[in-house]
Amino acid sequence: MLETNKNHLIISAVQGIIQPLGGMGYGVKWDGSPRVSLGTASINYSVNVGDPVYGYANADHVEPDVTIQGRDKPSASDCALAVLACIGNEAKVITGDAKGKKGIYIGRHAGADDLVWFPPEVMEELGVEDKIQIKTCGVGLKIIGFEDVKLNKMSPKLFEAMNIQQENNQLIVPVSRELPGYILGAGIGYDPSIESVDYDIQTTCPETNEELKLASLRLGDVIAIHDHYDAWGRGRYEGAVTIGVIVHGWSDSGGHGPGVNPIIAALPGRIKVKLDPNANIAYYLGIRKS
Repeated sequence: MLETNKNHLIISAVQGIIQPLGGMGYGVKWDGSPRVSLGTASINYSVNVGDPVYGYANADHVEPDVTIQGRDKPSASDCALAVLACIGNEAKVITGDAKGKKGIYIGRHAGADDLVWFPPEVMEELGVEDKIQIKTCGVGLKIIGFEDVKLNKMSPKLFEAMNIQQENNQLIVPVSRELPGYILGAGIGYDPSIESVDYDIQTTCPETNEELKLASLRLGDVIAIHDHYDAWGRGRYEGAVTIGVIVHGWSDSGGHGPGVNPIIAALPGRIKVKLDPNANIAYYLGIRKS
């Protein structure tokens, strides 16, 4: 097994509240046709990590499970929760009927929404504006001998569950899908903290959607993005590879689509991917059985 510096990481508590649902109102799709879409946030009883990204009525950027938001700064994207929480961290309810129940942090959408999975029986006890505490661990995680490979929003728990192997001077990373960098859209080129913002696979060209079979993506899928180096921002670098996790669903808005949290970024020659249909955080974190 690859060795990391996990024993040197800081473990700390951050907090958010279950964010009330925000209606998006009327808008237009990429082709100009009208729509009224369900807003993001709140408690999603219908869609969970591991489910498809596509196929929900009137849904746009659908967020699985429970959406929380930091309140310690005026902007949610500046809150400790947004920057320090890593996929696989423990979540704990600290107010309300579900107080004391535990779940798992599963990713971050855009500049506002952090996502947490709880078992179905806990979901029924949760209420909007309940407080959720995340035991953060992962910022600063490095692979010994591969310190040049940047890990983002990656808990030691997730890293170890992915069973990444070493072959000579390369990391062998299992992924469910490989995608070309040109298909990425909204969020590309955004400079601030890579931890606090995702970016989107564009699903506004039906022919490309069919060619790349994008509708078969699942929430939580671990994917490879070729010719992108998402270490300190999101952008093109020929030959580089970024590994990401799908955190939200489909969109009909121009330049948008399923969202990706980058978790590994490597310059050319440092990552080799292998296809694995079970490369999904729902399986890695014990949320679902493969």
